[in-house]
Amino acid sequence: MIRSNRLLDLLLNATSLRGRLVGEIKR
Repeated sequence: MIRSNRLLDLLLNATSLRGRLVGEIKR
């Protein structure tokens, strides 16, 4: 469970970072 949660957090973090980068480029 903890492992899955950690993986999900990492995935969410990566997605957030990606979205931020895309937003900066689009801006």
